Amino acid sequence: MISIALLIPTYNEADNIQILLQSISENFKLENGVNLKIFVIDDNSPDGTSDVVEEISKEVKCDKLEIAVIRRKEKNGLGSAYIDGIKKVLNLDTFDYVLQMDADLSHDPMYLKEFFLAAKDSVDLGVGSRYVSGGGVPDWAWHRKFLSKFGNMYARALLGSGITDYTGGFNLYSTRLLKKINLSQLDSSGYGFLIALKFNALKNASKVKQIPIVFIDRKVGESKMPMNTLVKNLLLVFRLWQTK
Repeated sequence: MISIALLIPTYNEADNIQILLQSISENFKLENGVNLKIFVIDDNSPDGTSDVVEEISKEVKCDKLEIAVIRRKEKNGLGSAYIDGIKKVLNLDTFDYVLQMDADLSHDPMYLKEFFLAAKDSVDLGVGSRYVSGGGVPDWAWHRKFLSKFGNMYARALLGSGITDYTGGFNLYSTRLLKKINLSQLDSSGYGFLIALKFNALKNASKVKQIPIVFIDRKVGESKMPMNTLVKNLLLVFRLWQTK
């Protein structure tokens, strides 16, 4: 039996998180050979996201599926939330894998099956990619697609071509791989953390798999990605390249 911790950072996602967790539960019901514990890492959401999760956890809990909330005192960003979540999982020392997923319904739970198969195949790093055959971003305007593709091409050119999607947030890491990474030294400023974590994971991963995903833009709430994110990420990629 493989044990997987699914980390979902949240801030004001009360409307989306209920739909997401119920969908995960439905997609997980027929899954064999996997124990799944979902950790919702909430940054003290004013809309009561944590309370919503607590209620849903009672409804969907079963022998192989459990939901817990990590309540943080303030909004400290995506990277910080993931570092807290990963450290908690590694300290528990009961999980084989850590899976990352967005809370805004942009990551379809139907793809979880492919990540579970990757885990059963002893993959060290599983990357949900929008930029392989079968993946895509159908809801995005042309300029957003261009910027994202350019950013990932730039990252591949400097950091390595082992994966096609450095900036995506739907990913699987073995805990043995994460234990080789000094999380405290990673850039934790927002989405740059995803790039830094993958870059360091690729240095140590013995088996990598890309999983095609179609990314659906959020329907409820506003995007939390600042306008200057692209520039920050380009600078981060350059700094990471200098450490190679």
